[in-house]
Amino acid sequence: MSFLLTRLGRYITARLLTGVAVALVGVVVSILLIDLVEQMRSVGTRTELSILEALRFTLLKTPMLIEQTLPFVMLAGTMMAVIGLNRSSELVSMRAAGVSAWRFLAPAAFLGVVLGVFTITLLNPLGAHLYQSFEAEKANALSQYSAQAPRNGIWIRQGDPEGQVVIHADSVDATGVTLTGATFMFFEVQDDVLRFTRRMRAQKAELKPGFWQLTDIVEATPGGRPVRHAHLAIPTSLDATELINRFVNPATLSFWRLPGFISEARAAGFAPTRYELKWQNLLAYPLLLATMAGLGATFSLQLQRLGNLARWGSAGVGIGLFLFFYAQLAGAFAITQTVPAAAAAWSAPLAGAFIALAMVAFLEDG
Repeated sequence: MSFLLTRLGRYITARLLTGVAVALVGVVVSILLIDLVEQMRSVGTRTELSILEALRFTLLKTPMLIEQTLPFVMLAGTMMAVIGLNRSSELVSMRAAGVSAWRFLAPAAFLGVVLGVFTITLLNPLGAHLYQSFEAEKANALSQYSAQAPRNGIWIRQGDPEGQVVIHADSVDATGVTLTGATFMFFEVQDDVLRFTRRMRAQKAELKPGFWQLTDIVEATPGGRPVRHAHLAIPTSLDATELINRFVNPATLSFWRLPGFISEARAAGFAPTRYELKWQNLLAYPLLLATMAGLGATFSLQLQRLGNLARWGSAGVGIGLFLFFYAQLAGAFAITQTVPAAAAAWSAPLAGAFIALAMVAFLEDG
């Protein structure tokens, strides 16, 4: 760590930061262009969407997209910086002066950790808030111009061989399992025909394991007078986890909100696996960025005069892509509860870190 405070350490860190900034600018420009076209294609074909509105949608998504692509930005940026030092013969001079490969790894890892902490504590909450706004504005735009889009509230259906219950609610809370202004319409199979039997209007309906807990209900039947109930329990076969996943997008929950959401879901008896995976991924994010930066620096340390620099760089990019697909596969296993969420989130960064350390040991000590 003391090397970072030296003039040479600060210089290497500044070069790495410059490389990351250049790569980030390239990625942001690509995001703006590609997502702008995507918004015009996906939303503009169904609504009267102007270029400025499409650009606004894209800007609302940009912080979240930057968070997703930042590991590759770190990989590309550190490789650009170290290869630049290599081509200008500065790397040769540093190595000749006795600067070991381990000292090149320290500034890269330090920069990755700092940017990772900044991302999860500041950029992630901003991105989650803006992405929630993006989803709301996109849904509003589609509901205004598309006759097929639902205009108000949400619809849920549950059923069995004996009948069905159609549920409409004015809104759903942040947990995804509490409905406000819920209407339950019951249909029963009579003489092989599905017939309406009764209707319940509840001020609040909370999904519990195996039943709906209704509060402040007005029940009405065909030809009968309305009856009020303070509380009622309605059996249900709905999977609460699926309901949460349907109404609560993990991308809209920030680093600071996730722990409380997970605790509330667990206390209610649900299994918030997707959100636990998101939380663990955020905790492992600084290590992931440090690993990508370390890999980028490690696979660019081969001196240009020795040849094969392009081959080493391609190997670094290949390992970065492998870690990305490995993380996606591990996340899929975690969602199906085959492996713990912590193991799925931390395995890829740790594997990449071990690869980087092994490569530095090989280059430095043979």
